[in-house]
Parts: sequence; structure tokens; C-alpha cells
Amino acid sequence: MQRHAAIYVVVGVALGCLLSATAWPRPAGAETSIIPIPEVIVDPNEGTTVGLLMVLLGTNESKSISNIIAPDVRYNDITGVTPTFRYFGYPDPKQRYFITGGKGSTRGEYFEANYSGEDVLAGWIDVAAKGQHEQDPFERFFGFGNHTPASAETNYTSNTDGGIVSASVNLPYRLDSFIEGRVRHVRISHGAVSSLPDLRDPASGFSTIRGVDGGTIIGTRFGLAYDTRDDPGIPTEGVFGTGGIEVVDKALGSSFSFVKYGLEGKAYMPLRDDKRYVVALHGVLDYLPDGNNAPFFERNSVGGFHSLRGYGSHRFTDNHRFFVQSELRSNVYEREVFGVRAHLEIAPFLDLGKVFNSTNEIPLDKLHPVGGVGFRAVAVPQVVAYVDIGTSGGSASAFTGIDYPF
Repeated sequence: MQRHAAIYVVVGVALGCLLSATAWPRPAGAETSIIPIPEVIVDPNEGTTVGLLMVLLGTNESKSISNIIAPDVRYNDITGVTPTFRYFGYPDPKQRYFITGGKGSTRGEYFEANYSGEDVLAGWIDVAAKGQHEQDPFERFFGFGNHTPASAETNYTSNTDGGIVSASVNLPYRLDSFIEGRVRHVRISHGAVSSLPDLRDPASGFSTIRGVDGGTIIGTRFGLAYDTRDDPGIPTEGVFGTGGIEVVDKALGSSFSFVKYGLEGKAYMPLRDDKRYVVALHGVLDYLPDGNNAPFFERNSVGGFHSLRGYGSHRFTDNHRFFVQSELRSNVYEREVFGVRAHLEIAPFLDLGKVFNSTNEIPLDKLHPVGGVGFRAVAVPQVVAYVDIGTSGGSASAFTGIDYPF
């Protein structure tokens, strides 16, 4: 299937499934609804993947989603047939967790468990925890720099095990003080894309870079956050800002020693009182002064759904990075679906970003632009299913999944 044709199918599937679901009557008294959704995913790194997703929605008397079971079966030329199980639980508006796991018949596997709880211990503390195992045979590396050519593209498989635990203390004036512990163990092996040079092949030119044999990362991050958003999952107004420092040191058991500094900001501005149109903004500035001491997989990068939606993940890599994302989230269709309040959003967006080597360089100079449009099915108050299509001027890329990009 050609990439441009597949993208049209993605858009058609996203719109068709939502509209057909709204017209599908829910059985009287039912507490669970089943929605079959065909999948067509066009990822710059993975190519085209097709599949079928079965979504089982559980709701409560307040017409909110209490749990989701979302198994699917996908096919990709490289990973083969991949069955995946997903469970999302929302016991109350302040807690959420999910468990997901899938394994390809030839290559690739992914397992993750995630929990977050707000205002625990009488509202004093927010906590979050995540454990993950992943074998990704589609990873790419193009070298270091903001203008690495496409001809330098290499492929490798990352085998990653790790976890993150964080806790934040709720302070006055909407401030939070947080601490986060992170463990990440990475092993590098041959990639699965035979048409590309392998990262570890001497002919690639990258076989001796720092971290090519993998390693263990043990880091501690701490900082401050400010949050006035009306909802952390589906925000429609308010701002969020955070700044932190992460220390990774061999004395703690890490394979490398370096320090990371980061700033992040988000803003949500409704254009009408009913909040049907919301301008959403997101900016990130990350510094890694000890970049030469860090493995390549820990350096800062841009590319992918959470930074530049017209490129594959980690398209540009260097010591530091800056990017901004902006979009207009427009509620164009709304009604009750299977007893749940839901609406369709169309969100034209613009992303700008870069990586750079020196702290003397101006972050706003020589940014890579990406434009596109997102289609989101939103089930209040917890769930967002998205199809985002972006381009940097060449062929378009499509990303699909659950949750907003920011």
C-alpha cells in the first residue's frame, strides 16, 4: 500500500468509526459496549501496519468511562502478526492505570504497567509509577546534528527494561515539589529493516559511538511544577509549567555520568465560553551539557508524535533540544455514545523544533517546521483516541493511539 493512500484510509477509518458508533443504539440497561475498529497505521519508521481493534467500554451511572478493554491484532511486514491486550482502569477521576502487552510473531514485543494517583494522603501528594519492557526493531539513528541527511539513516533494535517512580508534594499557590527515580537498562542488537545499514556495522560510520553496546541508566530528577489546568487529562483552560534537574551518576550504579536540565510549559486558552474551540500550546527546552559522556540513546532528540509530527521518532539527535507545538482543538460533533459523553475534534497544528550542540546557540534559529491536522474522538473525562497526520514538506506521516500529544 502506498503511503499517501494509506493515510486517506486512516482518516476515513477515524471518521467512519466515530460516526457509525454514534448511530449504533446501545442495548437498554447495558453497562458494557463493544466497538470494532479497523486500524491502518502509517509510521515513518515502521511503515504500514493494518489490524482490527475491539474496544469494550465500561461506564458508570455518571456517564463516564470506568474501564476499557482494547485487544487488537495487527500485521506488519517486519514484525508479523502481533496480538496485543490493553486494559485501562479509571476507578475515580483522581486515579487511572493501564496494563498493555503484545508480542510479534517474528520480532518486536512491548509490555507496560502504569499508575497515577492525584491528591492521595488527604490531598497532599500525587504519585505515579511505570514499568516497561520493550523490544523495538524499528529504531533509527542518523548521527548527531540538526541537519543530518536522510542518506545517513541506520537501523537497530533496542531491548529496554526499566521503570519510573515519582512523587510530588502539593504546595500552596498551585505549586508542586517533585522527585523522580528512573532505571533504564538498554541492550542494542541488529535491526530488522534489511534495506538500511545496521547501526553496529562498521560501514555505517556509527559503530564506535558511545552507548552502541547499551548500558544501564540510574537517575534521580527533582524540581518544581506549577499547574492551573482544569483537568490534567483533557485540559481546556489553564497553564502548566515545570523545571527540573536529573542527575545520572556511576556512583549510583549507572554505566554513565551526566546531568540533564529541562523546562516545559503548556497553555490552554478557550476561544468561547462553551470551550468548543481551544488553542493549545506546548514548549520544551532541554539541555545536556555533558553530552559527550552520555550514550546516544540518552541524548536529546526531536521527531515523532510528542515533538515533530512529520518525522519518525528521534529523527534529529544532539546535546540540547527546543520545540514548540500549537494546535486549535475544535469540537465539531458532539453527542452521547453508548451512554458516554463524547465528541469529535479536528485540530490543525503547527510544530517547530530543533536540536543543537552548543549552549551558545540560539534555540529559535533554524527550526524544522511541521504542519498537519489531528482527528480526535474524546470521551469525557478520561479518554482521547487520535489520528494525527503531519508533513514537513515531503510525504505525510500518520500517528494513531490514545491520549493527547500534550
